[in-house]
Amino acid sequence: MAANEAAATASSGAPKNDKTTTSAISATTATNTLSSDQQRPVGDGDEVLPDADADEQGPGDGIASQTQPDAQGQNAQSQTQPPPPPGPRASRLQALFASSLDHTLAKISWDNFAACYPTAAAKAPQALRTVHRAMVDRLGELCAAEFAVVMRNRDVVRRLNELETLSVDAQKRRLAATATATASGDRGTGTGTGSPPPPPHTLPAETVLAAHLTPQRTAQRKLLEERLAAVQAANTARFARLTAQQAEAAQLVEALERALADAEGAAALLDGASENGHDDGVDNTLVAELARETRAAEVEMSGI
Repeated sequence: MAANEAAATASSGAPKNDKTTTSAISATTATNTLSSDQQRPVGDGDEVLPDADADEQGPGDGIASQTQPDAQGQNAQSQTQPPPPPGPRASRLQALFASSLDHTLAKISWDNFAACYPTAAAKAPQALRTVHRAMVDRLGELCAAEFAVVMRNRDVVRRLNELETLSVDAQKRRLAATATATASGDRGTGTGTGSPPPPPHTLPAETVLAAHLTPQRTAQRKLLEERLAAVQAANTARFARLTAQQAEAAQLVEALERALADAEGAAALLDGASENGHDDGVDNTLVAELARETRAAEVEMSGI
C-alpha cells in the first residue's frame, strides 16, 4: 500500500509523459505482480520493468523442466532407496557449493541492482527492493535445485563416500605396513631407528632413474639369460656331437693303419716268396702279380 501511495503521489505531481513517473509506476506494477501473481492491464504510455520471475523462470525453469524428467527416468530405481548420509567429503562439497553460491549472489547487491534502475530506485525504492530480493531468492533456488539434480544424477554422495572409505583403508594399510617394517627391522633407506623411507622427491636423480629403469632392465636381463641358456645348450650338444665324430674318426684311422700294416706284411711275404721261387727256378708269375697289386694298394692307402 505504501508503494501504491508513493506511485500515486509521483504520478499526480508530474506530467503523464514524464519517464520518471512512468518508471516509478512500472516498479509499483512489478511489485504488485510479484505479490498477487496476477497480471493487470497497463496503460499504453507505461513502461513495465522486466519481470524478475519471468526472466529467472525462462532459462532456469526450461533447464529444470528438461533435466528433471531425465533425472526421474534415470533414477527411478535409486529414488526407491533413501539417499546415503553424506560423508566428510560430500559434506565439504555441499558446504563449498553453498558458500560459492552465497558469494556469487552477494555480487548482485542492492547498490549494483539500483545502479541499473536509477529512476525506479529514486522514486520507488521499496518496490525495487522487493524485485531485487525476489530475483536473488529465485536465482538461489534455481541454482540449488540444479545442483541437487546433478548430485542425484551422478550419485555423487555415494561415490564420495566410497572414495572416503578407500582413503581410510589405504591409510590404515600404510600405517600397518610401516609398523610391520619397523618391527621386522626393515627400515627402507632410512638411517635412523624405525625411520620411514625418505620421500621420493628428496631422492637423487640417479636413484629415481634407477627405480624407473629397474623393471625394464630386469625383464631384458631375464630375456638375455634365457637366450644365453639356449645358446649354451646348443653349444653343448654340438660339442658332444663333435667329440663323437672325433672318436669315430680315430677308430677309422686305427683300422686303416692296421689294414696298411697287414698289407705291408703281405707284400713283404710275397716279395720274399717271389725271390725264393726265382732262385729255385719255379714260375712265380702269380706271386709276382699279387705282389704288384699289394704294393699298389699300399701306395694308395699311404696316400689316403
